[in-house]
Amino acid sequence: MNEKIETDANVLSDEIKKLRADFVKLADVLKATASHAGEEAASQARAAGEKAWSGAKSQADELVQKIEEKPLSSTAIAFGVGLLFGLLFGGGRRS
Repeated sequence: MNEKIETDANVLSDEIKKLRADFVKLADVLKATASHAGEEAASQARAAGEKAWSGAKSQADELVQKIEEKPLSSTAIAFGVGLLFGLLFGGGRRS
């Protein structure tokens, strides 16, 4: 069972990395567009934004579907990831 949870956690981590990469690409396109004026640049930014949003939404939908298919595993993974983040980033708050 631990291997399955670890595999699911790795899949979840990969999906999050893909989403983060999509948002970085979107930010880069928007930044480049902001430096250029004109209707063509705005049109390209809209198209890139729509493409990135579509990709991110598709990945989020896939993630939701995986969570719905395996709610217990997903909950265990989310708990584990939250616990890990809590240990990594909350260590300085202890008295």
